[in-house]
Amino acid sequence: MFNVVFYVVKIVFYSCDLINVCIFENIKIIVMIKKLLFAGALALAFNSMNAQVQVWKDDFNDEDVSDWTLYDDDGDGFQFGDIFQIQDSEENPVTPISLISRSWQQVPLTPDNWAVSPAIDISKAQGTLTLSWITQVAAQSWDQEKYAVYVSTSPDQTSLLASNVQVIETLGQGTNAGTPVNHTLDLTSFIGQPQIYVAFRHYDCTDQDFLSIDDVTVSATSLLAVSDVNKKAFSVYPNPTSDYLTFNQKVNSVQVYDMAGKLVASPTVVDSKIDVKSLQNATYVLKVNTEAGSTSHKFIKK
Repeated sequence: MFNVVFYVVKIVFYSCDLINVCIFENIKIIVMIKKLLFAGALALAFNSMNAQVQVWKDDFNDEDVSDWTLYDDDGDGFQFGDIFQIQDSEENPVTPISLISRSWQQVPLTPDNWAVSPAIDISKAQGTLTLSWITQVAAQSWDQEKYAVYVSTSPDQTSLLASNVQVIETLGQGTNAGTPVNHTLDLTSFIGQPQIYVAFRHYDCTDQDFLSIDDVTVSATSLLAVSDVNKKAFSVYPNPTSDYLTFNQKVNSVQVYDMAGKLVASPTVVDSKIDVKSLQNATYVLKVNTEAGSTSHKFIKK
């Protein structure tokens, strides 16, 4: 936030020239304050526009990947999650606690290891949806670890491989070796889906060292309120109607209000329908009460 401090200065004027100078200086101060306030407002607006709300995250600090699905497709007995931190010969941490796969473990390995996330609920996500994660490889010359990231609405490997939303790259190669590197992937195309799965695959490399994955995060511009989510999934039809309204979910009770907010009817729900034939032709607001909460829907009686 921006703090603006105003000072009150007591000035005794002795000449017209001094008065003019003081007035001019005061105008400059006011203009400068206005510029500062405007710049501050722009900065706050820019930050608000670019702010992201965390939808889901796993930083692996609990060293628990029991909710992830792990595959050792090369069958060498090594996979993601066998270890969670690389240490040097003096047991000093080389990596943070993270999800790690090896391409060398006393002997050369040729990994094809997968780690598939649990279902990530994105049903409330709005605006821009982004996946972010951090990678790290060895600081030595054996740092060329190839990996891929796949995102899909299904957790099976076939669906993940077929996804159009993926990243494939070889890390290291003399660049950022031994240094954590931040990555992002745009997932906005999944907005409107109930859930996604994120998969990391370490493969097509051998006799290097390790691949570390950390701080896997899905974030969105904003999240729908619970009532908005319920409303999004709930439908009332036909609209307009002349006789009945039908619901696509189980409904406990309903109330009908006119546009002035007056309760005009509380029809009984029978077989997911209500009878509105007795209502005068007009526009109404229907309050629907379900086990998940209450939502309001405008409808037209014709």
